[in-house]
Amino acid sequence: MPLFTAATARENAAKSHEARRANSLAVKEARAAQRQLPQSESALAAGDRALDTFASKRLTRVRKQLDKLDRMIDEESDPAKLDRLASAQARLAEQERQLADRPLPGSKRPAQEPAKLSRAALLLLGSNSAGQDDTRPRQEQR
Repeated sequence: MPLFTAATARENAAKSHEARRANSLAVKEARAAQRQLPQSESALAAGDRALDTFASKRLTRVRKQLDKLDRMIDEESDPAKLDRLASAQARLAEQERQLADRPLPGSKRPAQEPAKLSRAALLLLGSNSAGQDDTRPRQEQR
């Protein structure tokens, strides 16, 4: 029995048309919702300011706690307490790094320098002859 007949083709075409109509309506609704977004941008900006003030306050608190831990470590002589203070300092230092928006060492690549063209590439591009400046007078050939 064949899988594709005139009847199954009609059914599949109807399903396809219905899916296209539904997708078209969803796209129109999404575009209408996007048009309404600029009105709420001021509310988002206010929320961003609130987050920025929270992050800066949190960063200040974490740095104060790190200073306090440094003083406590200087005064402590018990190895068990020193270990706990050192692990607390490591946790706070990680929070401070994230709040200060500093990347982990080695995770940020330096910007790439522009590639220097070889002499052959310069000749092919037809730029000034193999890197010579146009300001220098060219020597005439004999």
